[in-house]
Amino acid sequence: MITSTPAGFDPGDSIAQDNEQPEQGPRSDRPARRTFTTEFKRAIVQEYDSAPNGSKGAILRRERLYDSHIQEWRAAFDAGKLEKPAARRGRPKNSAEQTQIAQLTKELAAERASHERTRDQLVSSDAALNVLGKGVAFLESLSSKNASSPAPNTNRGKQRP
Repeated sequence: MITSTPAGFDPGDSIAQDNEQPEQGPRSDRPARRTFTTEFKRAIVQEYDSAPNGSKGAILRRERLYDSHIQEWRAAFDAGKLEKPAARRGRPKNSAEQTQIAQLTKELAAERASHERTRDQLVSSDAALNVLGKGVAFLESLSSKNASSPAPNTNRGKQRP
C-alpha cells in the first residue's frame, strides 16, 4: 500500500470543516459534512492521475473519498469551474461594527422597555396619590362641617329637671 501525498501538501490543513461554532439544532448530533478546498481537490486529482493502476484505491481509502469525487473534481477542473475558490453560501458574517450596532440596538430596546415600565409605574403612582388626596380633602371637609355645627343632643327622650 502506497501512502504518499503530494510534495509540500498537508491534507489536514486543506480540509475545511465548519467546526468553529457547534450548532445547537435538531441534527447537531450528526457529523458535519466535509468540505474541501480547491487546492486539496487539485492535489488529490493530480495524485490520483499519477498513481499506478493498483494504488488508486489506496489513495481513495486514505482520504475517505469515492471515485465519483475524483470524476466530479476532474470534470470541474476541465470545465474551469474550480479555478477560483467558491463563494460562501448563505448570509455573509457581520463585521465588528455591524455586530456592535446590533448589540447597541438591543441594549437601546431594553432601555426603552425599562423606561416605559417606569413611566407606567409613575402614572399609576400619580393616580393613586390623586385619589388619596381627594379622600383626605373629603375627610377634612367632613371634619370641618362637624366642628362648625352644634354638638348633637345625645339625651333624646330624656329630660333633665
